[in-house]
Amino acid sequence: MDAIDPSEIITGESPPPKQSPSRVNPWVRLAARYFDYALFFTLLRLIVGHISALPPFERWIPIEFLAWVPIEALLLWTWGTTPGKALLGTKLRKKGGNAKLSFDTALKRSFSVWVRGLGLGIPFINFICMLVAYQRLRLLRTTSWDLEGKVDVTHQAVAQWRFYLVSSLAIIGMIFYSYWKRG
Repeated sequence: MDAIDPSEIITGESPPPKQSPSRVNPWVRLAARYFDYALFFTLLRLIVGHISALPPFERWIPIEFLAWVPIEALLLWTWGTTPGKALLGTKLRKKGGNAKLSFDTALKRSFSVWVRGLGLGIPFINFICMLVAYQRLRLLRTTSWDLEGKVDVTHQAVAQWRFYLVSSLAIIGMIFYSYWKRG
């Protein structure tokens, strides 16, 4: 028996049919997302430098993650993927077709990932949101934002070394980001 997500009760949509496990890979999705963040934050650091006049809420809601939302949407609209997703063989398309996402759909999806998947980047809430999204993806084979936006996420087979390389670069980049935030 499949679990029912509260959003499906409200919208009346039924869960999507089960897909093959090769098409659902939360760890590849996480590694790709954090690689993209690490790349973006590194470029941001190199371009902008150290910003000392941050707004007071910056300590609780990292605005860099929000700044990534329109950039990710632009990449999904034009390429159908992001650098991290491309390195790990992940593509996003409109459900039931091979068309790339519209900018509007990509922007709504990226914003939903930031809010529902990452909890605005707020410590502890972030962890809970990621845990809920992980469980939903494992059980229902889709995330709420992909179901809502009618988005298919596909994964190609990727060599293990590539996954480890992308994951390592993401970790190094996020350490650099954490150091930058404190320094």
